[in-house]
Amino acid sequence: MAGAVVTVAIAVFLGGIMIGVLAVMAVAIRREDRRHTLVGEAPDRMSRNTRRLTGMTRVGMDDEFLRPVGPLVAGRR
Repeated sequence: MAGAVVTVAIAVFLGGIMIGVLAVMAVAIRREDRRHTLVGEAPDRMSRNTRRLTGMTRVGMDDEFLRPVGPLVAGRR
């Protein structure tokens, strides 16, 4: 019985860590999407770590070819 309790406790702990990591990644991705900063350097440490974790790096990309053109939907800013 004690082994089952320990196993469940470890599973809940690791699940909480994964949910926390996914929540931080979602916040960083949404922030960069709103600010249109994916073509430049990462604006903060959270965004930089999220890019590193997801593999979204800027190796060999030029800013002139990847500049933001504005909102995709007319009338929204």
